[in-house]
Amino acid sequence: MKIAAIASTPSSLVGIKEILESNGSEDQFVFLERREGALDIDRLDLFSTNILIVDSETLSKSDLKTISSCTNDHANPAIIYATSNPQDGQMLELMRAGVAEVIGFPVSRLELLEAVERLRARRYIASSYRPRGKILSFISAKGGAGATFIAGNLGYALATVCKQKVLFIDLHMQFGDAAFYLVESAGPSTLTDVISQTGLDSSVIASATTQVAENFYLLQAPDSPDKAVGIKPQHIDNLLTVAIQDYDFVIVDLPREIEAITMKVLDRSDKIFVVFQPVVSYLRALAKVLHLFTLLGYESRKIGTVLNRMDKAVAISLGKIEDAIQKPIDWVFPNDFLNATESVNTGIPIQKLQAHIPLSETFTAMACDIAGIKLESVESAPWWRLWFK
Repeated sequence: MKIAAIASTPSSLVGIKEILESNGSEDQFVFLERREGALDIDRLDLFSTNILIVDSETLSKSDLKTISSCTNDHANPAIIYATSNPQDGQMLELMRAGVAEVIGFPVSRLELLEAVERLRARRYIASSYRPRGKILSFISAKGGAGATFIAGNLGYALATVCKQKVLFIDLHMQFGDAAFYLVESAGPSTLTDVISQTGLDSSVIASATTQVAENFYLLQAPDSPDKAVGIKPQHIDNLLTVAIQDYDFVIVDLPREIEAITMKVLDRSDKIFVVFQPVVSYLRALAKVLHLFTLLGYESRKIGTVLNRMDKAVAISLGKIEDAIQKPIDWVFPNDFLNATESVNTGIPIQKLQAHIPLSETFTAMACDIAGIKLESVESAPWWRLWFK
């Protein structure tokens, strides 16, 4: 659920922020201050905001007019108004304006959280948020597996072949380099520029992205480790919640280390793809990752396995690999070192560079499968399963 707050003073904003963020929910929050006493609710994306919290020591006519206009024009948000000792007549005015809950000022933790939960329990509030997109996460079983290359080129295929709007987020906080796989020169904005914004919405995300192709946008990792300091799981959670309202697919390139931010993304993901290579050390690492995901309670259907750089000359067959990991392999990418290297060196997606090679065709097949698009050229059995059996 998306909750916004417009506070009358900086100290009041801090208090509301601490109450909501310490509640342990998975809600998305937007925190704003009044502008010269005015609410200026046009700063918010009202369609996607479920609850709006407003506070004022005394009830003002301008607030009533703004709230009345908001509730008349929009089904959302439900409004919580905090004020000092409202009289019976004022309570009636607030109700007529469309305020759902009235609480005391200054805001107390118990009173605010109880009001939020009462609104959450109302069916029209709980069901009003319908995310447009899905979150796909990519993580390497072991360093150098090729997760960034596969995630980025899959995003390009989803955008260009399947005509889906795609956002690629590079979450390698230290030395993230996804931009160099997809564009010749990186843009000036990074994840840090988005996180630092007070009111996060789709326009803020769009302004910080680099356009790779039509419908395909890249949000770069911080360009130095020190700029990643202060980025918290809640920030990434908010980013994902806003992004899936505006994009069909949000692809997240994750570091191998399973820490708080990575865990938040994994929890939010509709599908997690683990990338590995046909090497014994990768198989051991993959088995450990799959075991960890089982301990974390992720369902088997949420986890996808992606075998990269497979070659007929490899001694380990697909069947032996699947026996070793006790799980079917979802996708196999053929070893095409020369074309893949040229793609990375030039910053040009492989499908744009060489559209009709087996490597590019695998990206097309995977993208169409994820987007639910049926290709006439795709056989009932994947070509790689017949080729590498």
